[in-house]
Amino acid sequence: MRKPVTRDELSKAFSTIAHYLLDSMRDVANENAAGDTSAAYYDARTSPTGPTTFRRAAAAGAFPSFRVGRKLMARKADVDEWIATQARAPKPKEQSGDDADAAFFASLQPKRPSR
Repeated sequence: MRKPVTRDELSKAFSTIAHYLLDSMRDVANENAAGDTSAAYYDARTSPTGPTTFRRAAAAGAFPSFRVGRKLMARKADVDEWIATQARAPKPKEQSGDDADAAFFASLQPKRPSR
């Protein structure tokens, strides 16, 4: 016949199990924080481009996308790569100094009527 389990023994067993579970959860949380294993997909709401641009680019085939229910999804790597290719050329520097002053004052002169 088995010996009945006391409340103390049961409590100790549950405590040990909880301790192992918490250690495992802590390890997984630390791995995720170190490796940033967050979701590997964007939807229109979480995309850095904004919802409208995301939907238009996906419809145009700028990056592979798919639907999950009503959500349009795309891999983060594909979207980030497409964003990198969309970089604009830098704007030309505005005129400064005497050239800018001359251009400004020339724009203030009245136009001569054509004859």
